[in-house]
Amino acid sequence: MRKVERIKCGNGNCYLIQEKESAPIAMHKADYELTKNNMIEPLVAHKLLGKLILALSIKSFHYDIIEPFEPEIFLQEGDSLQAFGINATVVELPGHTKGSIGLNVWDSDLLVGDALMNMFYPTKSMLYGERSRMDESAIKISSLGKKTIHFGHGKPVSNRKW
Repeated sequence: MRKVERIKCGNGNCYLIQEKESAPIAMHKADYELTKNNMIEPLVAHKLLGKLILALSIKSFHYDIIEPFEPEIFLQEGDSLQAFGINATVVELPGHTKGSIGLNVWDSDLLVGDALMNMFYPTKSMLYGERSRMDESAIKISSLGKKTIHFGHGKPVSNRKW
């Protein structure tokens, strides 16, 4: 088995969690093809900082090792995770990728993955597959009201107009 340090990609970590913890992997079906090839869905950026992050990400994608894995559960809007002991429901947030999802947890927290990011400052994702869908997802997040937003990258902040 390869060292954990060599596996940096989010999808790559799924294999390790599945293997070490016997945990089921869940995802949206629209992102399934990314489990086989993380370059199949191109990402774009429109601002200078986003373009720099994109260039570094693409370079990383070429070197990151993604072990193959099979998701056991496909999630969609409104699905409850109560059966797994988690008080959360799924929120579809496409744009960063086609199958980006978030988790509405305890009705006070929202895990948004890469639909938003806080690498340098809180903002909509600087990298996206479809900008219009990403913008719609940001509006959807704003409409969910008072919540703590937890990003895939960066410290949590209070929800606001994105």
